[in-house]
Amino acid sequence: MKWFYGLFGLCSIFFSNILAAQLDYKGKIIDGKSGHPIPYVNVGIVEKGIGTVSDEEGMFHLEFNPDLYASSDVVLFSSLGYEKLEIPISDLKFVYNEYPILKLNPSILELNEVVVTDKKGEFVQKSAGYKNTGEPVYGYWKDNIALGGELASHIRVAKGLRQLKSFGFEVWENVSDSVLLRINIYDIGSFGLPGNNLNESGLNMLHTIKENDMFAHIDLMPYSIFVRDDFIVSVELLQVYGKKEPRMALAGVSFGNGSFRRYASQDKWEKVSDKSLAFFLETAHFVPVKEAERIRKREKRRKERLPIISGFVIENGRMVPNVTVRNLRTKEWTTTNENGRYTLHARPTDRLIFTKKGYFNASWRVKRRLTLNVKLKSKYSSLP
Repeated sequence: MKWFYGLFGLCSIFFSNILAAQLDYKGKIIDGKSGHPIPYVNVGIVEKGIGTVSDEEGMFHLEFNPDLYASSDVVLFSSLGYEKLEIPISDLKFVYNEYPILKLNPSILELNEVVVTDKKGEFVQKSAGYKNTGEPVYGYWKDNIALGGELASHIRVAKGLRQLKSFGFEVWENVSDSVLLRINIYDIGSFGLPGNNLNESGLNMLHTIKENDMFAHIDLMPYSIFVRDDFIVSVELLQVYGKKEPRMALAGVSFGNGSFRRYASQDKWEKVSDKSLAFFLETAHFVPVKEAERIRKREKRRKERLPIISGFVIENGRMVPNVTVRNLRTKEWTTTNENGRYTLHARPTDRLIFTKKGYFNASWRVKRRLTLNVKLKSKYSSLP
């Protein structure tokens, strides 16, 4: 049974009823201290489904009919590392031939609480989240996609200090030339909805999905994100490039702890399903020394029992380095070395996919082979 939700499917109906009365509220957002433009600022009418995101130059357009909102409603501007700015709708200035300047002030950096303990322990590698193993379950973006809209899932973990090291998901469809996403990590707020953003680095976690990309893998180490309990991960739409109508599907699973969405920047969150998006993370979990030893031994024995396949990736008799090789079932991945060689755990029923920028993807079933050499074809070699 397919799991479908059109994140922005209602926007076209809503917009068509008010299109004639819409005004264009626009501006350019800059750093109040440096004067530099601030990209990817969330701009929207709080909890009203009207929102957008500033572009790379800090410019934004927010089209709506001000007569439909109360004078007490506000447009909220928010960005990592900056204080929030609220402007009542009654105070907005609509201009036509210029972009008025709006300034956001840098927020005062508050250091994370330092916990001193005499407990002895170590960090061990632990996976978290969900991985799709073939079931036809997915979350969908389509139609009038509002910038700043988010898809999110609750990630359940054992309690205790944990650093988030990497984040990944599968892209089942993307018809746009490319889309720019922002990754957000939230704590659990009221009614189990996303609460506070846990990224205190002041840096946006950005990732671009191109038309033929099948996987996304984001290194979270530069952002120093630590959690102690369950959390929520979201992907947020920032920009859509190209002329094609945006449409993107992300893999999901039929179990988990629930998924959430919001239509646009500054909109309210709502729970949409008990199913989850197939978001998976690698983490480092702080545990007592003896438990860390048990975990490492157990993981070593597990890997020793797993069958291994290896081989070379070749193009016109030349070994190809830095090819990403993924097991579609386990989501484990590796890259070919400078000699084009790879080694990966895989069962006979598993399927491997070989990807590299500038090459056509290749997919092969493992079967009972111990060695699988694969030929990749360059996209440029087929050009006239």
